[in-house]
Amino acid sequence: MSGSVRLGVAVVLAWVSAVSISQNAVAQSTDVAGIWNLETRNLAMRATGGVRNVLLRIQATGGELQVQMTSPRSTFLDVQDFRYEDGAMFVVFGAYEYSMDFDGGALIGTMTSPVDTLSVLGTRQAGTMYVGDEPEVFHSTRTAVLGLQSGLAPPDDEPDPAGWVKARINSVEDLAFIVRGHPVSFTNTEEYEDDLLAYAGLRVSITGFWVSERIEIEEIVLASEGRR
Repeated sequence: MSGSVRLGVAVVLAWVSAVSISQNAVAQSTDVAGIWNLETRNLAMRATGGVRNVLLRIQATGGELQVQMTSPRSTFLDVQDFRYEDGAMFVVFGAYEYSMDFDGGALIGTMTSPVDTLSVLGTRQAGTMYVGDEPEVFHSTRTAVLGLQSGLAPPDDEPDPAGWVKARINSVEDLAFIVRGHPVSFTNTEEYEDDLLAYAGLRVSITGFWVSERIEIEEIVLASEGRR
């Protein structure tokens, strides 16, 4: 069976049906067209270094949508279900369900399997564009905890979250923005070293844009402070 379908209001891909074309849905699907690297972290998966990577390929041509994902044999196969509307994406591939939000240069959310639910970070592969020119830089502000590259963050009841983090790092490069349980590093750590160390372990709001799998910081403030 084919993974190509007509696009409807919610952009739904299924094994057995096609829905009528909606120009709004076509426009939305072009935002996420391309090949995405989906990364999940599970420290129990020692054979892969605790990281699981699959590719998600989304192609929209001639009013039709084809969505495929790589199998354990690294071949692209049609997904069983795909929905994308207003920045929210849902994908079913075999026993895995992905629920993600599109944030400019990244897909961020969770992957649910029969045994666990893990955070997932999706980054678009450079050089693979299906529609138009290179996308413009997407600036956004996110709020999360400054934790460790391992994905760990201070427990909610930790009386000294800053001390908890600083006791576990050797340099500012060991810090990461913990977005839905997934550690995201920075491209310009040295430029913001003082702020990152001062806010380690705390909830911060970071304004910036995605550069591959990292964030380039433009502004960082404590979440309770708002913008300065």
